[in-house]
Amino acid sequence: MDPSLQRDIQHRLTHDLGGVVKGKFVRRIACPDCDAREAYAYADGPWMVFCGRLNNCGSRIHVKDLFPDLFDSWTERFAQPEAEKPDPTAVARAYLTMGRGFDLDALKRGKHYAFSQEYFQHPKLGIGSTTVRFTLPGGAWWERLIDKPYRFGSQKANFQGDYKGDAWQLNDDATFVAAGEVWIVEGIFDAIALAHHNVPAIAAMSCTNFPSQALGRIRQAAIDADQPRPTLVWALDSNRAGRDWTLKHVSQAQAQGWNSAAAQPPDGRDWNDLHQRNELDETDVERYRYYGALLLAESPTRKAVLMYQRRERREFWFIYRSQVWWCKLDPNALNKALKAVTGDDNADERQVLPEEREQALHQAASVTRICTAHPTALYYQANEVTDESWYYWRVEQPGGAQIRNTFSGGQLASASEFKKRLLGVSAGAVWTGSSDQLDTLLQDQLGQIKTVQTIDFVGYSREHRTYVLGDVAVSKGRLYRINKEDYFELGRTRLKSLAQPFELHINPELDQFRRDWVRRLVGAFGANGVVALAYWTGALMAEQIRAEFKSFPFLEIIGEAGSGKTTIIEFLWKLCGAIDREGFDPTKSTAAARARNFAAVANLPVVLIESDREQDGGNRQKQFDWDELKPIFNGRSVRARGVKNSGNETYEPPFRGALVISQNAEVQASEAVMSRITQLRFTRATQTPETRELALALEREPVEDVSGFILQVATAEARLLRLMIDRARSYENYLLDDPGIRNQRIATTHAQLLALCQCLGPEGLRLISKEDLAAASEQVIEMARQRQIATNADHPMVQEFWEAFDYLESFHESSTLNHMGDWGTNKGRIAINLKDFEAQVAHHRLTLPPTRELKPFLKGSRSRKFIESNRAVHSRIRDGATVKCWIFEAPGGPRHG
Repeated sequence: MDPSLQRDIQHRLTHDLGGVVKGKFVRRIACPDCDAREAYAYADGPWMVFCGRLNNCGSRIHVKDLFPDLFDSWTERFAQPEAEKPDPTAVARAYLTMGRGFDLDALKRGKHYAFSQEYFQHPKLGIGSTTVRFTLPGGAWWERLIDKPYRFGSQKANFQGDYKGDAWQLNDDATFVAAGEVWIVEGIFDAIALAHHNVPAIAAMSCTNFPSQALGRIRQAAIDADQPRPTLVWALDSNRAGRDWTLKHVSQAQAQGWNSAAAQPPDGRDWNDLHQRNELDETDVERYRYYGALLLAESPTRKAVLMYQRRERREFWFIYRSQVWWCKLDPNALNKALKAVTGDDNADERQVLPEEREQALHQAASVTRICTAHPTALYYQANEVTDESWYYWRVEQPGGAQIRNTFSGGQLASASEFKKRLLGVSAGAVWTGSSDQLDTLLQDQLGQIKTVQTIDFVGYSREHRTYVLGDVAVSKGRLYRINKEDYFELGRTRLKSLAQPFELHINPELDQFRRDWVRRLVGAFGANGVVALAYWTGALMAEQIRAEFKSFPFLEIIGEAGSGKTTIIEFLWKLCGAIDREGFDPTKSTAAARARNFAAVANLPVVLIESDREQDGGNRQKQFDWDELKPIFNGRSVRARGVKNSGNETYEPPFRGALVISQNAEVQASEAVMSRITQLRFTRATQTPETRELALALEREPVEDVSGFILQVATAEARLLRLMIDRARSYENYLLDDPGIRNQRIATTHAQLLALCQCLGPEGLRLISKEDLAAASEQVIEMARQRQIATNADHPMVQEFWEAFDYLESFHESSTLNHMGDWGTNKGRIAINLKDFEAQVAHHRLTLPPTRELKPFLKGSRSRKFIESNRAVHSRIRDGATVKCWIFEAPGGPRHG
């Protein structure tokens, strides 16, 4: 093992898993499967981690599965300086020996190696990787990308030329003839792995490729040597495609006169994996041949007999052609069959000839179908908050269709409940077995079932440092796709989201992400479009930003009807893979519904729309209370609810997203809420035929072309956060130096927005030009100044109140509303009885909100500062009678008495 790699692995075993180096071993490692600190590894070659709890766990885990990042940067670790006359295959050799576990001597063809080291440059992504290349007999070649291949999306290799009908082989044809058999595998690394264990193999390069040309050369070699043809052992992968194509290829080979057999690796592994895990000795290979024989069994009874001969269980279930069967072998029936086959009344099962015993087993075995489909328990998942749990199952139909769904514990408790649930989730899947047979199946499938961690929202999981976005996830800058069992394998962590508040259609192919929409966005909306995009970018990192600044601003998008608010919001959602989505109306939602909407996403926006409506006739609809949203500025919960149990537990999900408010009129709320908002104002005045055409082009953008934006942000998360955090602090000081900005919170929120604009520029995602970035920055600074002005002003309802007050006072020479007057210590005070005020408003037929709605806002009056409510005053208007009044300071000197 390379010393630097050995050192890094040992460090991770001790630092991450708590191991201790003692002599020849690294001991007390926390087992990744059972968490017990009883796992160990060899110190001088820590390729495998072994759990010492052989009865309860016994895991054997390759370090590549534990620390995949150590095996991603081969060129960085092993490239040699030019001054040292570098070996042109140094990186490839390191990859094959340490990344694949191969002995390079086994890869020699005469004096030369069967591989070369090359370089691949992606034509669209602008990134490249060192490769290990192998040439096929017909001149085609295949190369594996070895430097952080996840950067290339689904592409892990590069193929040039036509390989149909051919195969790659390490050995010459005479070797296969002499060995008497040829193993046919899918990949080159699988063929090399088997060669290390004296198993001759060729690589068909794909499970669908029948290597007729390669087999023709082997057949000719057998004729030349005057030897029989070797047996073909079809050893394709054990997934559904591999199994189906094995059956097709065996049939085709037999039609061409080849004797065929099969071998199958365990589920989820390939032959190279088994080689690296030291699971390819003679006993192991014999077991894999047995798996292949089961696959080729021509009838359920034949398969049952094979299984009985290996395990000798009197009753057991098994799968044949995607259906569940039950075999029962009665000893008395077997004895009768033995006597009938041998003609000997004293025949003993252990002493008869193998072929006689097999014939008797076929006669004695009772094989019945107990399910018309193949249900497989995949894993256990639970929601710790609600104390609910489920088993996730895959139900496979004989025709090939697969359904995946959950079964609760109650639905597995009896055959009748299991039958109902099975019929409900998979059309035509009928369970006809007994409860005892179901119990046996469950014991076998659930005994050591894996557990998958869950989150109850969509977006960024702070605990796992992972974005979970529908069918894709991003963890530590690396893109993952959901596996065939509907969860993400993030190293040794298994994770899935239980919530699907809306569907995301994210294109994971990074090279298909287009950037020309940026020009249309800026052309249609100008600086507003850049600032909105910057905020949306920040929303995709809201959890991390709040962790640093303890807050994240709200964004308000206002403007008259037709000014483009809906267009830009729907397009920004499209950048995240959401189609035809804008937001929800809080005035139409209950408190519980709003709380669920706020808790359903993380590092994604929550958009509130149309909360400023009024009913016909000028009667105001009950308005949404914006003060309800103050806690989410700091990521706190908007609502707590009790957990359904006998304890005192409550559930208060934190707010993990970002808040966007879109409506025609601006938010009117307390200073605390107003200072949390950054506001973008849209108008029709700047619209032209050109801007309208650009806006329509944004509406027509295919989601598959632009949805990669969210992946661009997620994969560059660490770099963007560093840039944003570094800039935000200095911008905050800059804004506080502006004479028009005095509020600390306003400076903080707009400084964050300024820093997020920089994340779009040359130092960040490189989407926005320096000129457009400068215009957007000026826009944000002006937004901060205007927010300060808006914060200083009275609430519009308070402004209406004082306008009505001044209007009513103008009808009289002396005050009819100020009960305090201007004398002595009362000089410069206004005392208003709200009932008197309400009566005069009604008398003069003025339209004002009811005083019950005014009271909360009057306490925030700034133009005439609020002092006290419901104070007893000796009224000058009522000749000294005591009246309960609201007290304010009069502006600009005393009022008339």
